[in-house]
Amino acid sequence: MRTALIPLRVHLRRSLRSEKDAIGYNLVALQYLRRRTDAERTAQFYEEEDFDEEKVRARIAEGKKRKRVAIKA
Repeated sequence: MRTALIPLRVHLRRSLRSEKDAIGYNLVALQYLRRRTDAERTAQFYEEEDFDEEKVRARIAEGKKRKRVAIKA
C-alpha cells in the first residue's frame, strides 16, 4: 500500500506547486493592472480638472484629508 501512495504524493505535490506558481503569476499580473489603472484614472482626473503640472503637484502636496462625519443611529 505504501509503495502506491509515495508516487501519488510526489505527483500531487508537484501538481500543487505548479498550480501555486500559476496563481502567484496571475496575482502579480492583476496587481500590475490595478496599479496601472489607478495611475491612469488619477491622471485622467487631473486632466479633466484642467490643471497644469504645477497645480497638480501643489494639490498633492497640500495633503488635505477628508473630514470624518459621525452618523448617529
